[in-house]
Amino acid sequence: MTTTGANRWAVLAVLAGALAVISLDNTIVNVALPVLQQELDATTSQLQWVVDAYSVMFAGTLLLAGALGDRFGRRRALLIGLVIFGSASLAAGFANHALTLAVFRALMGIGGAFIMPSTLSILTQVFTDRRERAQAIGIWAATAGAAVAVGPIVGGLLVEYVSWHAIFWVNPPLVVIGILATLRYVPESLDPSKPRLDPLGAILSTVGLVALVVTVIEIPDSGINPLTITSSIATVVFLSAFVWWELRAPRPMLPMSLFRSRLFTVSVICVALVYAALMGMMFFLPQFLQLVQGNTPVESGLSMLPGAGGMLIASLFSPRVAERIGTRTTVLIGFLLVTVGFGVAAFMDAGSPYVLVGGSLGIIGFGLGMVLPQATNGVLAATPPERAGIGAAVNDGMSELGGSLGVAILGSLLALGYRNEIEARIAAAGDAINTIPASVVESVRESLAAGSIAVQQLAPDLATPIREAAGQAFVSGMTAALLVGGGLTLLGLVLAWWLFPAKVERVEE
Repeated sequence: MTTTGANRWAVLAVLAGALAVISLDNTIVNVALPVLQQELDATTSQLQWVVDAYSVMFAGTLLLAGALGDRFGRRRALLIGLVIFGSASLAAGFANHALTLAVFRALMGIGGAFIMPSTLSILTQVFTDRRERAQAIGIWAATAGAAVAVGPIVGGLLVEYVSWHAIFWVNPPLVVIGILATLRYVPESLDPSKPRLDPLGAILSTVGLVALVVTVIEIPDSGINPLTITSSIATVVFLSAFVWWELRAPRPMLPMSLFRSRLFTVSVICVALVYAALMGMMFFLPQFLQLVQGNTPVESGLSMLPGAGGMLIASLFSPRVAERIGTRTTVLIGFLLVTVGFGVAAFMDAGSPYVLVGGSLGIIGFGLGMVLPQATNGVLAATPPERAGIGAAVNDGMSELGGSLGVAILGSLLALGYRNEIEARIAAAGDAINTIPASVVESVRESLAAGSIAVQQLAPDLATPIREAAGQAFVSGMTAALLVGGGLTLLGLVLAWWLFPAKVERVEE
């Protein structure tokens, strides 16, 4: 498939627009979590599922979606994804319970699973020149990263000036525009060999991934019980069976031979680690800004701008930097910046000035923008062009899986840290807490979000001690989560130094 002249860049604009819509939805919900907690009476675990249901189903169905795109047409898969995503988003705006909202978010994730790998695999077919393709991938990655970071700003504006329902109702009009533009500009492409599908592989991978995230989310709240034991066993059984089957399937959904490439393996691991740290931080930072520091949804959303700006700028320049100093060096610098950013953020407390918050976000965003285009290009460089849909699906699947596990792991660490610290804070407050109704204190013990709602019933002078205790406990848990997030990116730095090639010379044609 050849697309010449300005048409290539028109195709890229359409693909980037479709990608922006689904990437925006990764974080647009985060800034609304305190409002959802209040209006839908949601627990912390339910809030995690509102965020993670999207990513889990996205990651769980990506390989199947990529295979269907290779087999039946990538533009067709993109259009199907847009229809599913837009319809589910419209329905999500009418949800009246957290679990109902999580179900519609899961359907949105399935739609996103058809959209995201289609955009990347079509891009690789349209841009055949090595330098142009690297530049296009940089723009593609910048769009995804900027949309993730801008999501809280858009969400804050909609929550504060319209309602939380609007964060879902904004998507259908954008989807309609995306469908019309796709029909007008985007060419069709597919694997000419029309590979057979692998339904057993799709079932095994989806069930295994969902069970994995269920285990990580539920253990901190529920401990060892029948649900977490069952999900743990299901994780091991189904993911092991998936690997076993893919090694023997006549036409595997995920060719395990791809992982024999050092470049492919280290690239997908880097993508997963970066998104785990990023999405985990994006889960709890809006809660810190609103519930601890007292910002409005709009203010907390705008606070994310340094991260969005840093990622956008670095993503655009990353391909040129890599040509000059090498791929490995570029990735190492990016990981180092992200790790330093998390280390700086770990010094935040309830009274931290914005310069500390914004500065750490800017450093993290710039580092992410250095890493992601190079890691994505590494995945595509190691993938045969006829399996571009699968290569794109693995790249996107690892980002979503990494993101969902980041929310689950860092969110669970935050919850554990909060619960471990809140008792000590309540005891330290002494008599000032004894005059507060027991029901309010119990709500504070459950979570900061639940406690903030209950504390609103109290007079200001009575509320101050318990609010300060809850804020300090939240910061304690957040610090632990930030240090672990920095540890993940430090691991990425070590792996990149060890395994990433000095330079990715070309993307295979």
